[in-house]
Amino acid sequence: MWFEGISGQAGVGRIARGGNVAEGLTDRLVSAEREAGFHERDMSSFERERIDLEHRVNRMEAELESLRKRRLEAYARWWNARDDRDRARHVCRKLRRRIDKARRKGNDT
Repeated sequence: MWFEGISGQAGVGRIARGGNVAEGLTDRLVSAEREAGFHERDMSSFERERIDLEHRVNRMEAELESLRKRRLEAYARWWNARDDRDRARHVCRKLRRRIDKARRKGNDT
């Protein structure tokens, strides 16, 4: 475990009996502080990256929302054009029937 060396009873930081305890602890403290500084630097870098990604995600979500809206509008235009086409075809069918009826009447007389 990462904390085993702290007690002085296990790990790399173990101090031999008769050695200068304060000096050994000071060395371990300096080492731990340096390591904490490295991690702090890494955390700052990761935080900047996270913030950048958060901004990119927000922009992409806004763009996605805009694209979804455009997709719905395009479908609505397609649907309206389809309705207009169907109405026009219906008028064409009615006119053809009237023309055919008028031709039949013209041929019958």
